[in-house]
Amino acid sequence: GAIANSLTCVQLHKRAEKIAVMLMERGHLQDGDHVALVYPPGIDLIAAFYGCLYAGCVPITVRPPHPQNIATTLPTVKMIVEVSRSACLMTTQLICKLLRSREAAAAVDVRTWPLILDTDDLPKKRPAQICKPCNPDTLAYLDFSVSTTGMLAGVKMSHAATSAFCRSIKLQCELYPSREVAICLDPYCGLGFVLWCLCSVYSGHQSILIPPSELETNPALWLLAVSQYKVRDTFCSYSVMELCTKGLGSQTESLKARGLDLSRVRTCVVVAEERPRIALTQSFSKLFKDLGLHPRAVSTSFGCRVNLAICLQCWDYRREPPRPAPKCFKMVYKEGVRSVGEDKIH
Repeated sequence: GAIANSLTCVQLHKRAEKIAVMLMERGHLQDGDHVALVYPPGIDLIAAFYGCLYAGCVPITVRPPHPQNIATTLPTVKMIVEVSRSACLMTTQLICKLLRSREAAAAVDVRTWPLILDTDDLPKKRPAQICKPCNPDTLAYLDFSVSTTGMLAGVKMSHAATSAFCRSIKLQCELYPSREVAICLDPYCGLGFVLWCLCSVYSGHQSILIPPSELETNPALWLLAVSQYKVRDTFCSYSVMELCTKGLGSQTESLKARGLDLSRVRTCVVVAEERPRIALTQSFSKLFKDLGLHPRAVSTSFGCRVNLAICLQCWDYRREPPRPAPKCFKMVYKEGVRSVGEDKIH
């Protein structure tokens, strides 16, 4: 895709400042208040997260309800908002209307939502000051996830733990400012959230962000972006890998004719939050070998709710032997790429 929108980290910083003003002036929130962020995968989610930190609030990223399946997806949103004791909910204007709709009222008690703020209309002014944590053990954010059995799990992430996590990923994956990393993961919990929202701001590299839902209509989008931007390192999920394997199984010749080239990929890491799917990774590697993907470039990261990257193997298959594991954003859609540029937040 082509670049559809761009946003430097300086602009991200300014947007986060305006969100902080909204939280303090319209939300009347105090240091330590919890804020639920109900956004689709994108730049708005990232800006809202840093806006919360600037205001001294504790963000919780929540997957928005599916418009075509409100009855089963909205109760999960409500449960996370209630269990996290969120004093406020931030979202887009479209989702704001959805949360208050007649369909929503049939699924949950919409009268008990906390204050809902629409970040599509931000104040113009900057905050008098940005909150800085006085203690590294201060809570940075809450990481909530729902297991396949429907159990809700939450992890408290301090500023010290978050910084250490980002640093370990930076060192292990060699995330230098000159790097471009393609990420096709849901950004709501675990390693997916950290890679989507935190790592590129911490490390200074540029992340190419591809919402996994976009692959439902265009299965080749992720791999085309990897090829187009000559990406060396990419992260995906098993569901993304499965979509590509099933959706592109008969299209490898046409993709090759379109110039898709995966020979530059050094590491393709599957972020696994379930048991290993060896047959799937082998099928994926075999299918795209003819497009230049080296089978040894594909690896899997494993973790748990408390230690999100117990095993994160990012090594260059061209080196011998493989190493054991101990710019900002680009947003890729069907119609193109939204990018958050190269300057660091100061």
